[in-house]
Amino acid sequence: MDKEESSAESFSSESRREFCLMVKEESESGSVSSSFSMNVENYSELLEAFNETREEAIRLALLNNRLKGLNNWLENRVKTLEEELNNSKKDFESLEMIYKTSSCKCDSSFCEIVNHLKRKSTTF
Repeated sequence: MDKEESSAESFSSESRREFCLMVKEESESGSVSSSFSMNVENYSELLEAFNETREEAIRLALLNNRLKGLNNWLENRVKTLEEELNNSKKDFESLEMIYKTSSCKCDSSFCEIVNHLKRKSTTF
């Protein structure tokens, strides 16, 4: 149970205790008035609204935590992909340098690979 839930529950139980004491005092005095019954209705409505708001806050906090986790994972994934892209660019530049200095004395399959990488590099 987290801090929000425990504080809300302690507040709720304390409020109920105070309410019960009010009811007991009113019933002992024998003067249950219409204003008291109206206060009971107002209290019940407020308590229900508070509980609904609390449940919604807990739901949103859980959703927020899940989204933060997803965001962290995505940020790490982007960093990894950027590193891979930079490594691929370096590899390509190395191959391109080898190709330029070799003046195509290499075997034709190597030249085909280099040409293929050149075409792909334009998409980066």
